[in-house]
Amino acid sequence: MQQDTSFGSVEYSRTAIAALVYQAALQTYGVVGMTTSTRARGVAATITKDPHRGVKVQVNADQALIIDLYIIIEYGTNIASVANSLINAVRYTVHTATGLKIGQVNIHVQGLRISTPGQPF
Repeated sequence: MQQDTSFGSVEYSRTAIAALVYQAALQTYGVVGMTTSTRARGVAATITKDPHRGVKVQVNADQALIIDLYIIIEYGTNIASVANSLINAVRYTVHTATGLKIGQVNIHVQGLRISTPGQPF
C-alpha cells in the first residue's frame, strides 16, 4: 500500500498493517486468541512463530484494504457484539494510524474458549 501526501509518499507493508490489526484484536473484549484459517497453516505459523497469525491483509482494485481475522472468542460472550466491537476497533486503529481506506473487515470465528479464573488462556 502506498499513500501519497504533500510531503512525499509513504509505503505500508502488509506486515505492518497486520501488526496494527493483531494488537487491536487482542485488546478487544471477548477475543481470547487468534488462530489460522486451516490446521495446516496453524502448524506452519507455530513452527515459524508467526507474530501476526490469524490476520490476512489484501488490497482490492480500489486500493482499499480487505482484512480477514480468524479469532477465538470467550465462551459466554455475545458473538455478534464481540465481532462488531472488533470491526470498529480494527477500522479505527488502522485508519488513525495510517489514514488508509478500509473496504472490508471480515471476522471468522474459529472457536470458543472457556477460561477459568486464575488460569491462563
